[in-house]
Parts: sequence; structure tokens; C-alpha cells
Amino acid sequence: MKPKLGVTLGGPTLSWTTKRKLLATGLFCLSLATPGVASAASSGVPTVDIAITCRTSEKALIAIFGAETQQTFEICMQSENQARAEIVKNWQSYPAGGRQRCINTTGYMPSYVEWLTCLEMEQSVEALRKNNPATNPAATEGRGKR
Repeated sequence: MKPKLGVTLGGPTLSWTTKRKLLATGLFCLSLATPGVASAASSGVPTVDIAITCRTSEKALIAIFGAETQQTFEICMQSENQARAEIVKNWQSYPAGGRQRCINTTGYMPSYVEWLTCLEMEQSVEALRKNNPATNPAATEGRGKR
């Protein structure tokens, strides 16, 4: 008898971290094929048609994991809308450089979840550098001299 293969993303078996990684992986794979379209001023949080991202993501995840996957269009839209609300709420607290590095509406398929993760990491790095002034940012980027 052949074992049933499938991933249940909505069930209790996977943590949120794993779910976010799977979603990010799916979105990354799709990002090479479909550019996003921005429709907002550069001074605020860009607005993108996230439905395109979620529809494409759902199709790709079903193709990879089969029809048993619980990652649906609705779940994706809910996650993306929650991430956008969090970005809007904290927009001014994110470092300007981080906003510039993290928010890219035309280079790949846009994802508010991905942007939020990037912005939170940028915020953490800035806080670490602020709390440890001896750290030289130039020495922490790249490989440096050998």
C-alpha cells in the first residue's frame, strides 16, 4: 500500500515558524516568474495587488504538495492583510534604510509577510548595533579583508 503524501498547513502538526517558512519558500519560488505592481506613493507603505501573489502561491503549493495542502487563497490573503496592517502601524519605527532595502514592488512577487519579516530583522540589527557601539557596520558587511 502506498503511503499518502500531503502537507496540512492548517493543522496543529506544523508550527507558525514552519508555516511562514513554507509560505516564504513558495513565494520565493514564484517571485522569479511574476513581478508585482505598485500603486502607492514612496513616502508610505506601498499598496500592491496581493491577490495575484496569493493565487499564484496557492497554485504552486498545490502543484508541489498536492491537493491536500491547507494553504488556500483565503489563508494567504488573511496572512498578507495582517502583515500589511502591522507594517502600516509601525511604518515610522522601521529604519529608513531597512524600508528601502526590504520594500521592493517591482523586482519580484510582492509579499507583505516577506516585507514584514525583513523590516523586523532590520529593526533588530539596528537595535543590536545601537546597543553595541563598538561594532563597526563596515566590518560586519561582506567578508572584509583577508
